Amino acid sequence: MRKLETILLLIFFICPRLFAQEDAFKLDFKKDAALLGAGLVLTGSDLVLDDLLEVNRSEYDGRVYDKSDVNAFDRFFMRGYSSGMHTVSTLTLASLMVSPAVLLPLSDRSFWSTEIVMYAETMLIANGIKELTKLCVDRTRPYMYFDVEDAPDDKISEGDFANSFMSGHSTMAFASASFLSYTFWKLFPESSLKIPVAAGSFSVAALTAVLRVLGGNHFATDVITGAVVGSSVGFLVPFLHTLGNGRGVQVSPSASGVSFVIRL
Repeated sequence: MRKLETILLLIFFICPRLFAQEDAFKLDFKKDAALLGAGLVLTGSDLVLDDLLEVNRSEYDGRVYDKSDVNAFDRFFMRGYSSGMHTVSTLTLASLMVSPAVLLPLSDRSFWSTEIVMYAETMLIANGIKELTKLCVDRTRPYMYFDVEDAPDDKISEGDFANSFMSGHSTMAFASASFLSYTFWKLFPESSLKIPVAAGSFSVAALTAVLRVLGGNHFATDVITGAVVGSSVGFLVPFLHTLGNGRGVQVSPSASGVSFVIRL
């Protein structure tokens, strides 16, 4: 009996697809058209306004920025520019953005299109929100309050030095971590890997945010805002694909009369 339990346990860890609840998420034409449309409009609007019309492009006037102008909380954490921190944070972000791909070999092929569509919606919406926010909010990056000669020349010439709010790396990292964690929990509700997957993905997202601050690219409030926005989008998009899948209030006759079942 113990051998059978051991074999079943190994199968559970090695082949979680056998226990996947493929019907946890469903695509819906109207819902997905709206979500994809929203993502395309948000991201497309930024491309037009920023790249084509060059709206709100800041030009560096050579002045020295005063740290005392920064609020006490952000001033405590602000740092000068570090190319090494910037590179590592980009690598951690890239690893997170491809992490949902691990769900593909763990699930049936019938779920692949659902995950791809949901993830595309998540990334487009999160990217559009953070890019349009950067266009609407002028906030000088922390590295401009230190030796400007150490700051990246291309970012200054392109006007990116004034796009500190909100952190794009943090937004996309937490969107990916939230998406992976939530979808894994829904697909494999009985898996003991749920907590490690969530803890691992959010830890890498948090590391990305911290590196953005240590590298002088963002203030603490920039990455905190990005984390909240990214996590919200990463959860809400797949969550919307669970609505209607047996959720809501179900009424059925019972021996005592009528029973009400609320499925969340």
